[in-house]
Order: sequence, then C-alpha cells, then structure tokens
Amino acid sequence: MRQLEGTVVGIRRGTYWWHPWWRQACDPVSVRVLVALVAFAAVTAAACSAAEETSTPATTPDLFGDSATTTTIAPMKVEGWVPVDLPDLRTANAECVEDAQPGSTQVIEEGPETVTVESGDTLGKIAKRYERTVEQFLRANGLSDPDMLKIGQVLLVPRESSKELAMPSGPIIRFEDLVCVIDTRVMAFGPDGAALDRTGLIQVFVRWPRIEGPRESPKVNGRLLGITQGAVQKFLDDTTTAVERNGYACRESTEGRCMWLQHQYEVLLSTDEVLSLRNTVRRLLPGVAGELSEVLTETFDLSTGQPVHVADLFDPATDWVSAVSTEALTRLELEPWTDQRRVIGAGADAANFERFNLTNGGLVLSFAPLSVGGSGTNTLSITIPYPALDEYWASGGVVRGFD
Repeated sequence: MRQLEGTVVGIRRGTYWWHPWWRQACDPVSVRVLVALVAFAAVTAAACSAAEETSTPATTPDLFGDSATTTTIAPMKVEGWVPVDLPDLRTANAECVEDAQPGSTQVIEEGPETVTVESGDTLGKIAKRYERTVEQFLRANGLSDPDMLKIGQVLLVPRESSKELAMPSGPIIRFEDLVCVIDTRVMAFGPDGAALDRTGLIQVFVRWPRIEGPRESPKVNGRLLGITQGAVQKFLDDTTTAVERNGYACRESTEGRCMWLQHQYEVLLSTDEVLSLRNTVRRLLPGVAGELSEVLTETFDLSTGQPVHVADLFDPATDWVSAVSTEALTRLELEPWTDQRRVIGAGADAANFERFNLTNGGLVLSFAPLSVGGSGTNTLSITIPYPALDEYWASGGVVRGFD
C-alpha cells in the first residue's frame, strides 16, 4: 500500500474475485482505487436536493422504428450546479490510463524461475538442462532466433512439457486486467433527483490479451494496448466532461454508480497463423437510462502482425459482399425475436461486415449497435459455415487454410 495525495492506493492480486457489478476469472489483477481531490467549492455546489434537465439534447437511435429516426433525451443536470473544471479528476483519469500496461510475468512454482546465459551456452544446451525444448524457450521469452543469445541475458524457464502440450495451438496468450475505481468527490444524485449521500464513482474494468512467441508479437500487443488505452481515455474524458458540466447526475444508479466501462475479450481462434478476438463492450454513461453494449472484433495475421480486414478474406473479382449479405439475412431470419426487426446492418455494404471473427466452424459476424435485430440484440452474432461461401474465398487466403 502507498499514499497518493492523502488517499490510499491499493494493489490486489488473485485468481478469482467478485465485484458488485461483474464477475471476473482471470490472471493476476491490479485493482487501483483512484480518488480525485476535487475543489471544495465544486462539492458544495453539487450538494443540492434535486436534478433538472439541461437544454442541450442528446440523440439516440430509435430502437424499433423503420427509419433512422431518433429519440431526443436531454442529459440530466444537478439543480443549481455551476460548471467547473476538475483538474484533479483528470489527473486520476490519466493515472488509470497509464496503468494499462502489461504486468510482470508470473513465475511458475516448479523449477528455477530464470536462467542467466553464460559463456558457451546455447539455447539447445539450456533447454536440455531444464528438460524443455528450444521452441518452448523461444515462446516463453518472445524470441525468434535461438542463435541471438547474449552473455548475461536472463531467460524465463517455461512451463513443464506436459502443461505446454495441454495448451491449444497458437501463441501463448496472457490476459492483462485494468481495474480503476475513481472517486469524483462530487455528490451523486439519483434518477429521482435526490442526493444519494455518497460521492459518485467512475469505474473501469478492461481485460485484454497479449501474446508471446511469434516474431510479430510486439506489433499485435502494441495495437491491442493502443486500442485499450484509447477506449479508456475517451470514456473517462466523456464522463469527466459530463460531471464538470452537469454534476454527477444519474438516470440509473446503483449505490452512487452510474458511470462505468467494461471490455471483455474472448479468443475465438488461435493458430500459428491467425489470432481472432471478440471484445464485448458494455458501458453506462451519464443521462442514459440503461447500459449500452456492442461487440468489437480484431483478427491478426501473425506472420505480419497486421490486422486482417474482411475484404482480405475474399476474392476481389467476386461479388462477395452480396453473397455474405444474403447468407447473413437468411440466418437473421431464423433468430427468435418477438418484436420488430432491423436488418439494415446486414445489407450489401462491405462496412457492415468489418466486425467479424474467424473460428474453426465458420465466419462469425457481429453488427453495429441498433443496426440488426430487435430489443436487446446489440451483442448478437451469427455464424456462416465456410462452405456456404466456398466460391468467394481468396485463393491461398486465410480461410483456404482451414480446408
């Protein structure tokens, strides 16, 4: 434990732990409680007994309409709130974003933790000494050339062979967790306009993967880290601006919490050539009457470290966009919705299919929020078996490798 501007900042690590608004089962966890010491005048201004609607509207898509109409919902504002800058809150935000860095590698319990390269050592000799393989040492240490060792270099001894064999194919994947609980030090007001007798919180939970082994791992990990930091930064900027302008006013609140962000990655395919990730994003924003959710995706060519785009999968000489749209619409018709439906997000436009994943069973498509489906279908995905699009895949492309 250490002190940060008079506020305790703690680091908690474990395998499983519970949070009031989500459950996580993950690798070592860093939980950082960040408290922004906001000016007393700002807190005093917020200590009112009701909330009001501001005159500046926010527009959200109409969920069930047949056109791109919108429903206007004015953001809430604490009655009597005077806009104020909260620099300490923004400082705490920056510390949260900065914490989105890979943690130290876990040390295995059995065997030496590390080995230092000495004169005359080769990776083959070291691997034999610890009853491991050269490939295991390469993967565990992110090395690409077994002949590039240096005297004094410290290597991590990999897991035992039996545990390695139990792992799925593809690179080693570790998950990094960022958990920030930021106290705004601004009084929270609930949907009925009444003060909640506690200060409002901004909360972030992001779990993202990084890989070890392939030569291009740094490119993949760098992109994933950049996406994570960018998403967290934007969310914190937006929520902090809302608090500065309107106070901590909630349409929906649970124990003084109505501003939170969650990113949860899943590995849908991991081979020596391809890594395909699905990211389910949930957030609750000021003035919104319920959580927002969507699915984002990333697929990487591990030979180059570059993202794979949906157009890269298909033969450009074919009308693959129409073919994918037809298959998607057919499968969407089978979904058991009981209310009105949208299918515009599955229309014949290549941009509609950028949220894709590759799996062993087929092409998985997710869609932009409110573009497909009925009520509560923002995280809907469908699967198109590869044979259904057999004549459209690029020759020698990623998908052909599954044949």
